[in-house]
Amino acid sequence: MHGKSFISSLDPSSTRMYRDLAVVLDVAGTILRMYRVAKDIERNAILENVVTWELIMEKKGRALVVPQIDPDLLFSCRPDDALGTLIDGREQLLEISCASSRISKGDAAGIVGRSQARVRDLLEVLGAVMARCPGNYHTAGMIVDADLQEVVYALSTGGTPFPGLEDVLSYLKHIGVDVYVASGDSMRSLSRLKELGIDMSRVYPVSSPRRKKEIIADLKMQYRRVVMVGDGLNDLYALRAADLGILTVQQDTRPALKLREAADKIITNIKDLPEIIF
Repeated sequence: MHGKSFISSLDPSSTRMYRDLAVVLDVAGTILRMYRVAKDIERNAILENVVTWELIMEKKGRALVVPQIDPDLLFSCRPDDALGTLIDGREQLLEISCASSRISKGDAAGIVGRSQARVRDLLEVLGAVMARCPGNYHTAGMIVDADLQEVVYALSTGGTPFPGLEDVLSYLKHIGVDVYVASGDSMRSLSRLKELGIDMSRVYPVSSPRRKKEIIADLKMQYRRVVMVGDGLNDLYALRAADLGILTVQQDTRPALKLREAADKIITNIKDLPEIIF
């Protein structure tokens, strides 16, 4: 039975309140159906429907860098400007979402600042995503390679809420479940989630896999039960750390075996969530 029919079958006046329960949601691929585009800068090749985590884990020394800047700044730059133009004087706005090995923000900023990549590389992928996903949720970033000291991929993603998501969030709020978000995206991008009724004070942006695990651990000190809902390898540690780890395969029906093994439950539709967590 899907979550929507489960919700509809309950009498709100007799629903028990779950103030001791926290649900932590990943965003990309979990509550939003994503379209991802990357540009292999060395090969000058556009790659569609990529898995960001896989590009990062191809080799050690790679990191996903998220520039928390106003998109208008990107569009105001000339396409032939060096990519470093975007961060010149704004290095503190760079965040590292995830990495295949440890790399500091300072080192990442230095790589971007010296890169041969151009603003056009980021504009191309962002334009491709905006054409396919005309909504409000878009992100842009880049993968740096510490060994090569270069930006190797420009990245952009766009997303739309999975059908039924707003009903699920409304129901959880109604019965007193505290909903949190832990995502690798910037707060600028995640601010769009406010339109779905998500409390922005409970949103954790630019969360690496280990940071997501820490968030779960912190919440377990405050709640009797903490549920993690995710879809990718960057959710692996958090799924293991939660009292209940739920893997959703609505975006990707062939997740890695170790991701399936880390989950307590697997769902194929976000509408199934309310029935699973109780």
